Amino acid sequence: MKGIRTILGKKWIQHGAFWVLSIYAIGSYFSIASLFKFIDFFYSLLFHVPLVFLVYVNLRLLIPRFLEREKYLLYFASIPLLLLASYGIHELTFEVLFPLMDSDYYMVSFTEWQILIFIFIIYLVLTTLIKLSKSWYKLQEVEKENLSLELNSLKTQINPHFLFNSLNSIYSQALGKSEQTAETVLELSNLLRYMLYEVSEEKVPLSKEVEMLENYIELQKLRLDDHSRVDFSVKGELASAKVAPLLFFPLVENAFKHGMKGETQAGFVQIELSVGAQIIFEVRNNLGTVDDMEKGRYGGIGLENVQRRLELIYPGTHELKVEKSAQEFFVKLILS
Repeated sequence: MKGIRTILGKKWIQHGAFWVLSIYAIGSYFSIASLFKFIDFFYSLLFHVPLVFLVYVNLRLLIPRFLEREKYLLYFASIPLLLLASYGIHELTFEVLFPLMDSDYYMVSFTEWQILIFIFIIYLVLTTLIKLSKSWYKLQEVEKENLSLELNSLKTQINPHFLFNSLNSIYSQALGKSEQTAETVLELSNLLRYMLYEVSEEKVPLSKEVEMLENYIELQKLRLDDHSRVDFSVKGELASAKVAPLLFFPLVENAFKHGMKGETQAGFVQIELSVGAQIIFEVRNNLGTVDDMEKGRYGGIGLENVQRRLELIYPGTHELKVEKSAQEFFVKLILS
């Protein structure tokens, strides 16, 4: 199947198929008999001399130089000249070139010039539309490829950040010779497996995303003291819902990063997910101690990442609210 698409994608095959069909259509249109005969084929070939001129002057000269460069006045001003030149070539073909041929056939130029010009205009419009549609399709493919590259880049921005924080936790446990080190490594392994192998699709089951969030939260709980409070509640039916992978991760990660700083007052992270007509995801955490590097940039690359991915994947169907007070930071994401 891929080989067939590759062959059909070659320009010379596309152009060849177009002209074969055109020669048959013109020959059949002007044919006197009910069956397509050699004389009809021969006449159609001669008739296509000005058509080929018209089509390729339009494709190779007028469209690239004027239409695609938005020089519309020059393009439309050139059309009457092209039609006039094509009409002249038609007359030259039948009145001068054909008589020079040693042929048993007798042919005359198409005398109704209005119909002839109308046929020329049809070919002019048809080839212009085909050219512009192919250019539009290529542009869409390029934009789609760029979008995919950008989304993949945004995903890779998440992974190193998350991995760095998790390895710090494991390192701390290893120094303390904690019995929970192996469990932490296992949790991290599950999360990395998800990030590496299960997020290639644009959307993933929400239930899988929730499972990974729960694993991440359990991973973070291993490094927290008894005074810290973490709550994660889920309401609604997850079975049929889907969401962009790793969309919620940066919001949760920031909550732990900035809320659980080990100050004297107990830190907290509250996460709520509600699934119904809309998907509503809320994260609330204590503000914690913000150092000089974080002032004015609470949320960092994670929040910017989420905002950009929302613009790309959920244009016009999302709402992101961010509220910050002296004690708390709150994020609410609504997906319609």
